[in-house]
Amino acid sequence: MPTAPLRELIPFEAGERRIDVLVVDDDEQVAEMTATFLERELADARTTAVTDPDEAVPLLRAESFDCIVSDYDMPPFSGLELLERVRGAGFELPFVLFTGKGSEEIASRAISAGVDEYLQKGGPEEYPVLANAVENLVEKHWAEQEVRRGYRALESAEEGIGIIDENGIYRYLNRAYASMHGYERDELLGESWERLYPDEEIKRFHDDVLGELEDEGSWRGLSTGLTKDGERVPERLVLTRMADGGHVCITQEIGRGERGDALFELSPDILVVHDVEGTVLDANRQACEELGYDRDELVGTSIWDIDATADPDRALSFWEDLPMDTPRRFEGRLERADGSTFPVEIHLIRVEIDDEERFVAIIRDITERKAREEELLRKNERLEEFSSVVSHDLRNPLQVAQGRLELLAEEVDSEHVDDIRGALDRMGTLIDDLLAIAQEGTEAMEFEHVSVEEVAREAWGTVETGGASLVVDVDRRIEADRDQLRQLFENLFRNSVEHAGPDCTVTVGALPEGFYVADDGPGIPEGERKQVFDPGYSTASDGTGFGLNIVRSVADAHGWTVSLTESDDGGARFEITATE
Repeated sequence: MPTAPLRELIPFEAGERRIDVLVVDDDEQVAEMTATFLERELADARTTAVTDPDEAVPLLRAESFDCIVSDYDMPPFSGLELLERVRGAGFELPFVLFTGKGSEEIASRAISAGVDEYLQKGGPEEYPVLANAVENLVEKHWAEQEVRRGYRALESAEEGIGIIDENGIYRYLNRAYASMHGYERDELLGESWERLYPDEEIKRFHDDVLGELEDEGSWRGLSTGLTKDGERVPERLVLTRMADGGHVCITQEIGRGERGDALFELSPDILVVHDVEGTVLDANRQACEELGYDRDELVGTSIWDIDATADPDRALSFWEDLPMDTPRRFEGRLERADGSTFPVEIHLIRVEIDDEERFVAIIRDITERKAREEELLRKNERLEEFSSVVSHDLRNPLQVAQGRLELLAEEVDSEHVDDIRGALDRMGTLIDDLLAIAQEGTEAMEFEHVSVEEVAREAWGTVETGGASLVVDVDRRIEADRDQLRQLFENLFRNSVEHAGPDCTVTVGALPEGFYVADDGPGIPEGERKQVFDPGYSTASDGTGFGLNIVRSVADAHGWTVSLTESDDGGARFEITATE
């Protein structure tokens, strides 16, 4: 089924919007010229040009901007330092580094720092490219803002809201929905709605309600649900059929106030209620157990006594500015009665209870998550160091050697030149493969529904295939990172051409739970098939031995398995399937 563009699915703010761009360049003429070209190239844009990077953050606070276009070299500033200041001030705007000082090192640093687009300055022909990049980034930024706004609205709703697909499986539900039935959200996602209802209600829904929902498009009425402990919950339901299958369920518990105390007390999260001055008014059982206090010891104490990171002046100001009924998330550290501390994720909500302002803190221990993040950070730092050595310390002398060889070939007619050139080319390929393996650990995965056929054909166009031909016999979309899937195909295609010959036929076909890539070459002996994915293993004299290892790494990152067997034509067939 075709999918509408994201902006067409977002019901917020119709019509065209003006794009406001902040241009930062220490050369006044360049800054003004960049601003002028952007206003000329974009349909409706307003630009503000500044030559002092120190003015950028104050301007962002004073005015509204949609994008920043910054030079790189602005002594004593750099564009990346400006990006750090902008992000540190809490502005998540698209950031374009538009610089005349381009290099592979700067580009790598820019991408690592989180620059959204990196472009080199040139003549006037570069400005349409810049304008197009700004327009695309801003449209994406707007769409993401509205999606987040919609998500926050769902998450802050008092009613339970769930999305159930055509097979009756929960694909989304807010915390209120899960909490109403005594579950954590993750316990219900991927489960059938029938898990939350007694047998007689399930029968009634199948016999009467779902048919009316299909015919009329909506249904509302009363029902009885089940909690995780088997307790019955009277509910009001509103069901609305979705055009692409499935339905939305909005549920509200009848007599919710009477059960509020139980939900508060039995929540697996730490729950603390305090007033506008920071005095603890109530705390649930989990709070007492985690912090090591009796309830009587907690009630009446100050938030500063249990929040190791809280600053009274900043906290009071934050609470005063916190909108009503709008959850805010932040991280901190709580202090136990014995003086030990632990990291937590806090969702703070300002509410009105019995005509009094109260603050409800929903707190979760994130000790294990922080440990995983720190370990991942250490690994990524080591990978970045490795990538830097490979990319610069090895590639630069290799390029010098290649250049000197070409000069030598013009002066000397030697049979050894071609052998040396082949060896240097193999070293270059080896460096590229090592970088690809290292960068898989540092780059974020961006999953989307992609066409297997489309990505396969894109990959074929980037590989030296000689006289080989490609046959694609798969019409399927899968959830994958597009760039890594293309890398997987590129390495499989390159492997086929290298081992099956330049005139081979490579076929991409469908499997029940995945796809395969096969060729009509001589194949790989059964005894060697498990070894081909090991790093450094190659049967080709000029192979690096890393291509199929990259294939396995990409598959592992997606939760897939990759296996090697024999194709119908006697060649190699690599099968990529989803892991149960």
